Amino acid sequence: MNAQGWRYERAIPTVDATGEPTRVVVGLIEQGDRLAAALRVDDGKAALVPLETGGELLKALRETLESWWRLDGHRDLTSGPRVGR
Repeated sequence: MNAQGWRYERAIPTVDATGEPTRVVVGLIEQGDRLAAALRVDDGKAALVPLETGGELLKALRETLESWWRLDGHRDLTSGPRVGR
């Protein structure tokens, strides 16, 4: 079900920092007479992601994951549940 003013939304199931189920929602939100890319966590506040910011967001995520992998990720042998598996 779409939140008020949201179009073409897609929910990605995941867990929060405490392990509770949560959803990251991406989609388009009405901004006046236009649509803008946005994201939110569960039913929380929407954050607009303009095209120029979207690229920076993906770059920051990639760099964070790469740093984690170099520092400790290769040792992540936990047996806990993995989202999406």
